[in-house]
Amino acid sequence: MIDMTPVVVALYIRVSTDRQAKEGDSLEEQESELKKFCDFRNYRIHQIYIEKGKSGGNTNRPEYKKLVADIEAKKITAVVVKKLDRLSRSLLDFEQLMTTMQRNDVEFISLRENFDTTTAMGKAMLRVALVFAQLEREQTAERIKDVFAWRAEQGLYNGGTRPFGYDSVSSELIPHKQEKKIIQFIFETFIKTKSTTIVANECNVMGFRNRNGAMWDKRQLHKILNHPVYLGKIRWNSQIFTGIHQPLVSELLFNQAQTIFSERKVYRKSKIVLGLLKGVLFCGECHHLMTPNYTKKKNGKIYRYYRCVSTLNPKGKPCINKYFNMEKANKIVLQKVLSCATEQQLQNISNHVEKKNDEVRKELTVIQIEIEGMENMLESIKSKKETYLDSLISNQFVAKEREMINSKIDEFTLQEKQLKGSIMKLQFEYTQKEEQISSVERLKKELVFFKINSQSLETNELKKWLLDTIERIEIFKDETVVMNFKGIALLV
Repeated sequence: MIDMTPVVVALYIRVSTDRQAKEGDSLEEQESELKKFCDFRNYRIHQIYIEKGKSGGNTNRPEYKKLVADIEAKKITAVVVKKLDRLSRSLLDFEQLMTTMQRNDVEFISLRENFDTTTAMGKAMLRVALVFAQLEREQTAERIKDVFAWRAEQGLYNGGTRPFGYDSVSSELIPHKQEKKIIQFIFETFIKTKSTTIVANECNVMGFRNRNGAMWDKRQLHKILNHPVYLGKIRWNSQIFTGIHQPLVSELLFNQAQTIFSERKVYRKSKIVLGLLKGVLFCGECHHLMTPNYTKKKNGKIYRYYRCVSTLNPKGKPCINKYFNMEKANKIVLQKVLSCATEQQLQNISNHVEKKNDEVRKELTVIQIEIEGMENMLESIKSKKETYLDSLISNQFVAKEREMINSKIDEFTLQEKQLKGSIMKLQFEYTQKEEQISSVERLKKELVFFKINSQSLETNELKKWLLDTIERIEIFKDETVVMNFKGIALLV
């Protein structure tokens, strides 16, 4: 007896942002080809999952997650894609998806590779093809690394954060007319004073500012004074190569600065200050970073504290929260973190995150409506353009009339390009905004883990947990604490 149960399929379509404009691999072309296949096979389409601007290298894709959910809910009997790499470029991710599909009796069909998991040969060939797909991806990454290494060996700049003192023109470093003078001043002043703190004060008094318009501090100057780029060198993967760009200081001046630093590299273990909250603790009063420090009393006792870096600028407005006892600050913060692991507080966090996500979803809806409006305008312009083209071909016009029609076609062409650019910009904005939707589950697990294990964690383990989980901690003089758990701001 013939099984008349209809095959219910899900169509999955994906393009990454940099490939949307390529003919033959667009969303529209993929959808058209998959629909024709389903019509030919008499398959019923359950849903079309369209993924815009997402990489196939991971599973952090909203439509992909919806597809997996429908597979587990047994809403479909097969998944159909145009090409294998549209669904996944990762062997591990695809194996996990195949396991999920097999567990729920869902088949997989790829048109381009002619794969059909209803047969044993199809399953075997599918795994082989995916292995080669991932191999190609890894080889591409290796080739890019080789190119960067080769460029560095030739003395070429590989991009990234542009060094202060230079402009980047056609991927080459060119001395910046004003900034190069500041670099020379920094080196010369450091050779005279041997103090990055004094150099920072001198720069600020002179009115020199860094690229962000902010005042200089000694940490920024330390990086500049040790950076080989100012000697005409390129640093890549901890190796130094001779660059083709112009140096901003002489070799003698640069080496003198390094000699000063070498002479100062005499540390005693007793002077090392280990701050548990280093890197995440900020002053709640002025919002500056608070750094670990200590003072040795006459009786030999060491007093450890966190110091607001605003105190390093004697000409600035004094902060009312200059110093905070280190042991006390550590205790207050850890107690506050523990308080977040209660059932009530976890619920408050969930409510907070969901409220934030709702706001993001509303913004996404507005962007989507704007995209749809522009797409409708684009279709209208295309239609008008086609009408003018048809009339130009099918009718006889004098030269002046043809010139007017061509002018109108050019106008429509320009509007079409502008609209396409605006649509792509909005699609990129949509993708960025979509990534702001947070999941509170990971934070809940981390807080529960901390509650259970906080007493048994070593200091370095505890510090790592804080750095991995907490984005920022602000402590006020009245001991109020504001925490930002990786993008989730909470007053606790």
